[in-house]
Amino acid sequence: MTTTAVAPAKKNQTFAFRAEGADGKPKTGRAVASSRESAIAKLAANPEYTSILEVRQTGTTAVGKKARPKARAMVAASRQLAMYLKVGYDERAAITEILDDGEIGDIVLAHGLTEVLKDMSSEGIKMHDAMAKHPYIFPELMTRTLAAGDKGGFVAKAANQVADDLEAEDEQRAKVKKALTYPMVVLVLSSAIFIFLMMYVVPKFGAMYVELSKGKAQLPALTRMVMAASEQMAWAVPLLVVIGTFGSFWYKRNSKEMHVREFVDPLKLKLPVFGKLFRDIALTKFCRIMASLAENHVHITDALTITAGSVGNVVMEKAILKARDGKLVGKSIMEPLREEPLFPKMLIKFLALGEDTGETAESLTEVGKLYARDVDHTTNNMEAYVQPIFLVGIACMVLIIALAIYLPYFSLGDAVSPY
Repeated sequence: MTTTAVAPAKKNQTFAFRAEGADGKPKTGRAVASSRESAIAKLAANPEYTSILEVRQTGTTAVGKKARPKARAMVAASRQLAMYLKVGYDERAAITEILDDGEIGDIVLAHGLTEVLKDMSSEGIKMHDAMAKHPYIFPELMTRTLAAGDKGGFVAKAANQVADDLEAEDEQRAKVKKALTYPMVVLVLSSAIFIFLMMYVVPKFGAMYVELSKGKAQLPALTRMVMAASEQMAWAVPLLVVIGTFGSFWYKRNSKEMHVREFVDPLKLKLPVFGKLFRDIALTKFCRIMASLAENHVHITDALTITAGSVGNVVMEKAILKARDGKLVGKSIMEPLREEPLFPKMLIKFLALGEDTGETAESLTEVGKLYARDVDHTTNNMEAYVQPIFLVGIACMVLIIALAIYLPYFSLGDAVSPY
């Protein structure tokens, strides 16, 4: 007879603290612990702080409705959850231990887990149902996989699979960010140079031409166009900065909304270079998640539902859901997927082979490796792909400004000549 280990119930609280950092500067933050003494002990053990100045209870951490946790924190918490469930802790005890460890390092995630624990205790609902109430904190991949694990009686294995999937997704995201770092630096620097030339260099030459010719010279059309654009940049540049900042903030908060995804996701797939990268990333997720769910014997319709919400592209998501709906009425999943150009013929063949032989997990794992390799190849060579585009763009900007500045010299001589 197996005895389930249940940790003693502990009421977790949120504490605000002030401390002196290792660099001598004051630090502030929040910590989750079962008591003030426990919070002080954990903060004192942290090498980032040399002295704990104040620790006070604040109640529940104030977190925005659409706030999201850091990916690394989510991976670490998922791994801890899988470990506690594997050794026999029940769901509430596992979450209590994760919170009491004080090592989450993310206020949003700590708040989410606290709310999940509260809902499980007060409403008596399952862990995955409580997590589903906070979709911006706990991804659909996590909640649906845990729900499938709970339904099939392998929640600990499902939690471990969630940790693996989130970790793989985080590593892939880190590779893409690293690949985009150089192009973004080049873009920012080239934009700064262009703005400087337009706002400070072009106006000086324009004033010089007018003064030398006493207003008699007819400047070339290109020069007049560039000077007109230069005159508008004094208000256009600040406006674009404000719009860009506000747009980035708004998109970060609303990127998961369906109406936003339906507009943005198709555009992503049409971008040069990046379009293929986004497609391969979505295909890699599809293969990895479907393979892991098939390996855990999750029913095909549940697996398609989970995968659809996790591929990260609404176009592919709709095709997968269409395949699921067909499967519910006894049809094959192949036809709806064949109708969507995002799914390559090779993937369809491997998926059909797995469906016929009952080796779906193995088939999708093998073909998924190919798309993962394509993603790695693209990210590793992103600099080689993007650098020529930026160099041509910079060269065109410099050429236009140079022509606008020097073309008037050909006609300026007649205007200022005394003969």
